[in-house]
Amino acid sequence: MIKTIVVDNDALIRDIVQKILEDNSQIELIHKAEDGFDALEYLEINKVDLVLLDIGMPRINGIEVLQKIKNLYPHIKVIMLTSCKDKEIVLKCLNLGADGYLSKDIDCEGIIDAILRVYDGEMVTFPKVSELIKEDMDYVRKQIEENTKSQKLTKRELQVMSLISKGMSNKAIAKHLEISDKTVKNHVSSILRKLSLNDRTQIAVYTLSNNIF
Repeated sequence: MIKTIVVDNDALIRDIVQKILEDNSQIELIHKAEDGFDALEYLEINKVDLVLLDIGMPRINGIEVLQKIKNLYPHIKVIMLTSCKDKEIVLKCLNLGADGYLSKDIDCEGIIDAILRVYDGEMVTFPKVSELIKEDMDYVRKQIEENTKSQKLTKRELQVMSLISKGMSNKAIAKHLEISDKTVKNHVSSILRKLSLNDRTQIAVYTLSNNIF
């Protein structure tokens, strides 16, 4: 049995997930957490194989919960189950180690299939989610294949790329690296020029594609 918990501040969603999973012989829903703190407290004292995790929650959002889970319990599989379809958020979650990213409009069979596949070691994203970043991924893949990097990236530029892929703003990057906002902006412009990319999302995709962390 795949011991699973669902984390969502919406009681209706928690109940729907319970209804979907209750008759499955391979998956056992052992806890319904109303927020991230509830989930993290539960994980401290219980064995869990997989977490279905929402993003937009009060007190502590799903991205922060994902990061904590992957830092503290790297063996636990995490599938983001959310209505958020922002490209940068999708990339940030995947960069932080999410094993799947599903839209809440997925059907019942889709949720069950995703849990089984992720538990077996696959990465699963619902097609509508994949479409969000497909254009950027295709473009970046082409850039990599054509080897358009005419100049070497500096160590600082690689640091900036890594932080962008984690969803940090220029201001947050400047504070983290102890440099000015203007300097960060210059680094971003240089990265875009050197790699022939168009925007920050494509920088994040490039970073993930090349394992730049």
